[in-house]
Amino acid sequence: MLGTTVDIIRKWADRWSDKPFIITENESLTYSLYYQRVCQLAGWLEQHGVRPGDNVGFLMINSVELYVGLLATHRIGAVANLWNFRLSRSEISYLASHVDAKAVIVSPELLPAVSGYPGVILCAGLPPSGSNGMHYFDEVAQMPISEPGLPEPSEESLSSVIYTSGTTGHPKGAAYTHQTQLLSAIQYCLEMGLGFGSRGISAAPVIHGGATNFFLAYLFIGGAFIDSGKYDAYRLLGLASKYHATEIMAVPTQIFELLKTAQDGGLTKENFSDLKLIRTAGSPYPKEMVEQVHDIFGCHLLNTFGMTENCSNVTSMHSGYDPESSWTTIGKPTYFWNALAVELEESDESIKEVSRPGRGQLVVKGPQNIGSYYKSDLAPRYKDGWLYARDIVDVDTTGHMQIIDRVDSTILSGGENVYPQEVEMFLKKHPAIEDAGVTGVPDSRWGEQVVALVVSKDKSLSESDINDWCLQNSHELSRYKRPRQVVFVEELPKNVFGKLERYKLREKFQEARKQQRDPS
Repeated sequence: MLGTTVDIIRKWADRWSDKPFIITENESLTYSLYYQRVCQLAGWLEQHGVRPGDNVGFLMINSVELYVGLLATHRIGAVANLWNFRLSRSEISYLASHVDAKAVIVSPELLPAVSGYPGVILCAGLPPSGSNGMHYFDEVAQMPISEPGLPEPSEESLSSVIYTSGTTGHPKGAAYTHQTQLLSAIQYCLEMGLGFGSRGISAAPVIHGGATNFFLAYLFIGGAFIDSGKYDAYRLLGLASKYHATEIMAVPTQIFELLKTAQDGGLTKENFSDLKLIRTAGSPYPKEMVEQVHDIFGCHLLNTFGMTENCSNVTSMHSGYDPESSWTTIGKPTYFWNALAVELEESDESIKEVSRPGRGQLVVKGPQNIGSYYKSDLAPRYKDGWLYARDIVDVDTTGHMQIIDRVDSTILSGGENVYPQEVEMFLKKHPAIEDAGVTGVPDSRWGEQVVALVVSKDKSLSESDINDWCLQNSHELSRYKRPRQVVFVEELPKNVFGKLERYKLREKFQEARKQQRDPS
């Protein structure tokens, strides 16, 4: 029905051979040249023993080699395993062994993470002098420009595996087919209104599911993709302006940095006259961020919610079309998807949608949901065809949804459920608080006690100041939800996508509290 990702690139290479597809500071790859590089690398991988169904690991920052490698792996019917470069060496070693990776393609600065890997390692860039047997892309450039001899993959063939963040146990992989990845690309094109002239740039790593789909959307529609390289806010804005980006993908943490960088550099919407949309996901943000995006960049914001388990986002909010009251929400179900807020207490009976307005657990249904994790006996939880997202949401009378927190993050204090993200969003309204992380610590009386780690804008801000402010605003945050202890930290633990690594908060809180009591 949809074909494969390889069919798409072959079609555009034939139709628009001279049209730019990958744009970088140093070179531009037309569709024809991109396809030639894909064929060369596919042939090189075949020459080095990679066969259909084999796994190829990717440990890479955004680069031409990443974009070529992804399609080359697809062409020979192998499976691209996209690994988060923030994972530890032991986690990378586990993943490579777990999937029996036949080859690993790696960015040069990430080589230490694959030290000791016994298989084929292909490093991006040119080899240094005195190279010790490592394979480099100069070898690939010597390959003939011809299709490899291996059979074509089908649209039902596995194409890519993207991994959960691994906050509990080892990261789990979600495997997608060519069909599910193209469905996601189509969905992204529809949501952003992409066309032949669209040019996207991603601040987020393309090894992440959302950014992978973002890249594939421009391939699918016949647009262009601007390589951002290793993320730097000033550089990304320069590239977006110089090469006339029409869309940017960035997580909220990056958007804040991009806004500040633009302001500090005196950049205005005139510098981004082609920019239509910033696409985001991953964490909550204030309404002021949307307003600043409108004012400084002169474009709209598309906020989305999705899961590794479904190769896509399932809801969206577009600030150009959704009401202003919904600008900080995750919106409503998007193309191909249904989403419901159901009763928090799970039972063996059929799921029951909560009344509006109300609070419930999010469940989703769509064509890209996976059935099980890759090479694992584990599977996501389903009921009546609905996938449990494990997120708590508030749904208003119009159906717009607001993420409150993860089910697994709930703090049980004195018999009451406290959702850390709800408390964090409240704390960040304080004018002297830059960032906040909330967790629970054991308490003999209450079971768990709510505590907070705060990054302050004002060094004079004290724990008692925050407590008094919470009490004064108890109409917004119930008294039992307020943090009973506060520590001040320089930064919060976050992953490469700007998400709070909540599982690290309790240990960081205890370390900070101990240091406060014993500064020596």
